[in-house]
Amino acid sequence: MSAAPVEVDETFAARIAAAAGPGVTVRELAVMPGGHSGLTHRVTIDGLPGHDVVVVKSTPPGRRAIGRHDVLRQARVITALGPVDEVPTADVCFLDPQPPPFFAASCAAGEAIDPVIPEDNGERPAELVAARGRAATEILAALHAVDPETIGIQREPRRTPEAELELWCETMAAARMDDDVRFVRLRDAMRATLPPPAATAIVHGDFRLGNLMFDGPSATALIDWEIWAIGDPLVDVGWFVQFTDGDNFPGIGRAAPGTPSATEVLSRYGDLTGADLRDPEWFLALGCLKLAAIQAHNRRRHLDGRFHDPFQALLGPSIERHLRRGIDIIDG
Repeated sequence: MSAAPVEVDETFAARIAAAAGPGVTVRELAVMPGGHSGLTHRVTIDGLPGHDVVVVKSTPPGRRAIGRHDVLRQARVITALGPVDEVPTADVCFLDPQPPPFFAASCAAGEAIDPVIPEDNGERPAELVAARGRAATEILAALHAVDPETIGIQREPRRTPEAELELWCETMAAARMDDDVRFVRLRDAMRATLPPPAATAIVHGDFRLGNLMFDGPSATALIDWEIWAIGDPLVDVGWFVQFTDGDNFPGIGRAAPGTPSATEVLSRYGDLTGADLRDPEWFLALGCLKLAAIQAHNRRRHLDGRFHDPFQALLGPSIERHLRRGIDIIDG
């Protein structure tokens, strides 16, 4: 994942150095691409034992440190999962709670690429894509097996399937798409078929290959914890399988040989966890609605001039595709 050098913000650099400890200096700040929930910098640093480079995530200036902008909440779950070998995470090196807050994490080796929507247009060998897909499913199962109480995050509020649904309906409203007839139909059908609250787990919220750092076939860190929650683990499963088919992303996606199919992911996850996946349709539809909502929100920010990213202007067909797929799934 490349980073673009920027003129060093001396105040921010001084804050980073102070939080890192005595004798630490910052040589370079570079903005890392991707993400819409905060600022991420690759920071070249001197004087910090064991680290020449760290990744600093900060709440954007002028934003309240709540929800996806609460970077210290992200740091808490990453730190809590540190002892869990089966779920690779970066190490949180230091943080500063003063506004705008930030934390620094170790820079994991490798790359984070969604094969069906790659940022660099480079093709990976099918066997490598397949190995990463298998590893990702194993990591997801391992994450959901972690008891929040055993790692000290049991006080986090539980999010029910209904609350999860309403969160993304609110996102569609923020994107000014809450009157779209396809969205209304999907929303109403999902409200009418809500599953009961079930067993809860740590839900990453954006689990996909594009948020897993891989060095070859080996995962080095699960990253981007902006929307993690304690909730139904099938929220993650229903989201992850959306990224198994480039046809789900018309205009921006492509076929990626080696990518496991949705059926293969569900089967492997069920084997690893013993989860009952005989009727996952509601959560698969949720994955569609959630993708439509996130893409619509990011596109709206671009169109309104709040975040310049021409890629977002290409998302119209993909948003429509996700809504139509969700309707097809929930209607059976």
